Amino acid sequence: MVELLLTRHGETQYNVKGVVQGIVNSNLTDRGAADAQALGRGFAQSGVTFDAAYASDLQRAVDTAQLALNAAGIQLPVTKMVGLREQNFGMFDGQPETQRQGALAKMLADAGVANVDSLNMKQMVDLVRILDIHHGHSTAENSKMSISRFTAAMTKIGQTAEQNNQDRVFIVAHGAIIWLFLNSLGMPDDAGFIKNVAVSKLIYRDGKFTIASINDRQYVELGGGTKNVPTQEFKLN
Repeated sequence: MVELLLTRHGETQYNVKGVVQGIVNSNLTDRGAADAQALGRGFAQSGVTFDAAYASDLQRAVDTAQLALNAAGIQLPVTKMVGLREQNFGMFDGQPETQRQGALAKMLADAGVANVDSLNMKQMVDLVRILDIHHGHSTAENSKMSISRFTAAMTKIGQTAEQNNQDRVFIVAHGAIIWLFLNSLGMPDDAGFIKNVAVSKLIYRDGKFTIASINDRQYVELGGGTKNVPTQEFKLN
């Protein structure tokens, strides 16, 4: 049995500015960096240690992992994995969130779908893929595509841990893809979006993942980080 602590990166400049990040890099804010360090202090105060550490190759995830490990006093290299990247939102990556919201609202209105004021993550990314193709891009992932490559990366991490007798692994990735992965494991469709530096605990055993906890910010709050962070929604108006 391996315990996997799957964590979203800290707050970024694009988070604050309301810009779609996807696979585009955006630096941590001062608060994002401070919360990553608080996360590490919370691990230390809780007696949580790790045998291995992984992060998406996007800098915000790598920085979060390194800051947390350093603050926890844990000397481990962070292995970067492309498979842990955020959902690819295609033509919307690096663009204002309002642009994506507006395009989706118009798409639904044109299709005669009325009275939709919000979408869950899976609905949103699947519609974004359709919009991206319609506009001649086709680089955006749908949920099936992104869940497949993320699950492959997580399975490789779990298998490596089992082979090396590792008990607990720290993994830093991104909000949309973590939500989609957890939803594929049984998290309800109406679950809130994943918060910055929130930890979702998974158990990996014999090729299977089991959810132990979701969207938990106890460690960052214990370490003196930001408290009472509201859950985001994807609003269309």
